[in-house]
Amino acid sequence: MDLPPHEIDRLIARATDELRKRERALRAEGPADRSSVLEAFRAVSTRSMWIELGERGAKDPILAAARSHVAALTITRVTWPERLRLADAWRAKTIEIEGPVPERVSPRMTLARLLDEAVPEQRRVLADALTRGASELSDAALVHEERRAEAFRRLGIEDVDAFEVPVQPATSLARIAERVLDVTDELLPKRTSRWNDALAASLARDAGEGWPARLSPRWFQELFGKTGLFDGLTIPPFELPRLVGATSFARALARFGAAFAEADVPRAAPFVLARPPFDLRAARRAALFGALPADPTFGVRALGLGRSRARAQAEQVARALLLSLRLLAARVLFRGSVTLPHRARRERFEELTFRALGASIPGVLAFVVPAAEPRDPTRLAGALLAMSDRRALIERFDEDWFENPRAALALREEHAALPREPKGSEVAIEAGAHDLSRSLAELLR
Repeated sequence: MDLPPHEIDRLIARATDELRKRERALRAEGPADRSSVLEAFRAVSTRSMWIELGERGAKDPILAAARSHVAALTITRVTWPERLRLADAWRAKTIEIEGPVPERVSPRMTLARLLDEAVPEQRRVLADALTRGASELSDAALVHEERRAEAFRRLGIEDVDAFEVPVQPATSLARIAERVLDVTDELLPKRTSRWNDALAASLARDAGEGWPARLSPRWFQELFGKTGLFDGLTIPPFELPRLVGATSFARALARFGAAFAEADVPRAAPFVLARPPFDLRAARRAALFGALPADPTFGVRALGLGRSRARAQAEQVARALLLSLRLLAARVLFRGSVTLPHRARRERFEELTFRALGASIPGVLAFVVPAAEPRDPTRLAGALLAMSDRRALIERFDEDWFENPRAALALREEHAALPREPKGSEVAIEAGAHDLSRSLAELLR
């Protein structure tokens, strides 16, 4: 086809935007639109273009960067039918809930009610119902993972981690995930015999002081607008989570951080260089802002809490976020398990979730609770790098760096130059793991 680099870059930007719209609609509405995805952008989502860019990319950095996008778009396009089947399974009324008035609801509704439920006995009923009725959903999730693995093989990518793990070398991330579990084990909240109780603990439901009654873009403007962080930027829209505990606000701040990173790139930069498919810079900014609710100074300055209450609430949130981080590390270690025999895969999942949470999630829920995501390695690496970013900001601008215009300027300046290498080094991420351990030890001990 031999398209010029600027045209390939333009098509990839448009294809990525179209894919995001379809994915947002799929999450919000289900598979209402059952048409194939990216059919209008087959020029940048086929094996032939992947091969062509392999030949042309050696002499052109734009084409070299475009190749990763083409691979990601191609994998998504060819696995979209399985993605729709999985979305259908989440919404099918396959879960029977026992009680005075028996119900038949979807896994999606069951999980949402489980997370909303504050009464342990009722959570247990919902968790047991989800486990009993998850076979169709589990099958759909497994088929999707198997289809992705097959699509990679057909594309000629034998080492998926080398493609999806933004760490150099890719094999180091598993060692780092192991270390995250090791160094935070003694900080794990009290172990429980029920996995649903561990998930409930990860919400920090009792850390409810100082937060707005409703989430809206205005809240982020009130928090950071006076620092100049937004000046000259158009922050793209991002989804706001349901409010279920204090960690909902952490997720909202993380999504803001990712949107800020996306907005704050040189406007003239080629899309494929500015926004890699596994964007480590966006992940570390998401983690940097998402960790603010676990900072006592944020509780005092942004939420208006007294110092003792701010510290107590920050500890609650930190323990909750720690559970989520440990579960993320377990998900990274579970990658590639689709090739294991059925029984071995379930045992591996139960072993890892027990290690992460102190209670095993049943093996039937592998790839389901929590859902497997290709960006899990990026999120873990970003979370650890963000710990070093936080330490550096505090050393330069003090504990209230999030209110400091000079810190905002420093963050903007860091974004002014595109990274030469979109992957993080093992040394830098190891340093982040050390900063994580030290920061948590200071707050939680």
